[in-house]
Amino acid sequence: MLKYLAVAVAALSLCACETTSSRPYTPSTQNIMAFQSALDADDQKVQLSTFETAADLDANLTCRALGALEVAPGKTPVSFIEGAMRDELFAAGAYDQADGKVIQGEVTQLSFNSFGTGSWKVALKLSSESLPEGYEVSTDYSFKTSYSALKACQNVIDAFTPAVQELIGKAVADPQFETLTK
Repeated sequence: MLKYLAVAVAALSLCACETTSSRPYTPSTQNIMAFQSALDADDQKVQLSTFETAADLDANLTCRALGALEVAPGKTPVSFIEGAMRDELFAAGAYDQADGKVIQGEVTQLSFNSFGTGSWKVALKLSSESLPEGYEVSTDYSFKTSYSALKACQNVIDAFTPAVQELIGKAVADPQFETLTK
């Protein structure tokens, strides 16, 4: 009986998949202060529409042989970016869910490299009634990777938050942001 139990445990361990764990978003103090500075002049409030994925973009990311990449529990990378921006606007006291200038977002690039020097390439187009043509910002965030697939994919996930922080920082620093929110 003990022999069968050992065989069963060994078989289950061989069938188990490696998984990587995701991290919750941590708002950037620098971005919060930038939002406060950009929106504080007239005590402006903004709200976000649901961010979209560009038509030609596949946001279902997989990492090496480990399968689907989960950047946050139950969130797609696009909803993660939207939620990150909302968190930072809220922390800045500039977000109002019911009132305020509505900002639309569209993720136009979303890719990563987990070999050699790792990197996230993310681009975001923001628009509003005040700036219907919108403007686009992008980031090419580098990070260390690993030979091991499990470690490399974990590094990809760990680097997503700082990549998104950098992207949002570029969005609020762009001179067109003020036009977007007027």
